[in-house]
Amino acid sequence: MPQQLADDAKIQFCGPTGTDAVEAALKLVRTATGRSTVLSFQGGYHGMSQGALSLMGSLGPKKPLGALLGTGVQFLPYPYDYRCPFGLGGEQGVRANLHYLENLLNDPEAGVQLPAAVILEVVQGEGGVIPADLDWLRGVRRITEKAGVALIVDEIQSGFARTGKMFAFEHAGIEPDVIVMSKAVGGGLPLAVLGFKREFDAWAPGNHAGTFRGNQMAMATGLATLEVLQRQNLAAQAAKRGDWLKAQLGLLQQRYPMMGQVRGRGLMLGIEIVDERKPADRLGSLP
Repeated sequence: MPQQLADDAKIQFCGPTGTDAVEAALKLVRTATGRSTVLSFQGGYHGMSQGALSLMGSLGPKKPLGALLGTGVQFLPYPYDYRCPFGLGGEQGVRANLHYLENLLNDPEAGVQLPAAVILEVVQGEGGVIPADLDWLRGVRRITEKAGVALIVDEIQSGFARTGKMFAFEHAGIEPDVIVMSKAVGGGLPLAVLGFKREFDAWAPGNHAGTFRGNQMAMATGLATLEVLQRQNLAAQAAKRGDWLKAQLGLLQQRYPMMGQVRGRGLMLGIEIVDERKPADRLGSLP
């Protein structure tokens, strides 16, 4: 973790899956704040258990469950620049998105209770490898901090050097209140970790326990993974090679119009495939 966060952080080893760490994050912020609702984002993915699934933007896996998922989650538009939800794009789209969030949290007529947290992915993975605008991330941090709302950053897919930084949120220079980690942190073994600021340490011992917490083999592998990441400077390598790969994909995009957009950070890259036979929208994006 960045040093300024590490100096004020508590760590919990949640178990074998990132989904479990997301569930832990939800429980933690609700316990610490005394509030129950959460703001999530369209296109977001945070896991397949009940609490994590309630945060998912995609309706497909949620439809059969109905009321089981509850009503404690409000969804917000994500800054998907290629298909801006406000029909604006660029800086205008970012400003509109931030204004919407700020109004939602501060307008007494907005119809939304002050939430326990906002949860987001800095680069949406399952949503299409969509990197959030860095100014938008800074704005979200400013707005949530002013409102007294915890910011949970889900780094399960983007964390540990994939984007050219150890954590994707470091590109924006922000400090989340809670960080959810898994996948690469275990070096191939099942490990999930929750990092959070001490002010949110509201749990008594045993408040988030389970059979497979503290898997010593996974922890040892995770430690070895961190040592390799640091010793070989893999974040810098991902940044350098990601720039090269993105440039090469950009050259291919000029030849193949079905490559609507090449996007991402570091080596966490994606290509949006479009139908060039159909008309573009008002922003010039093909369906």
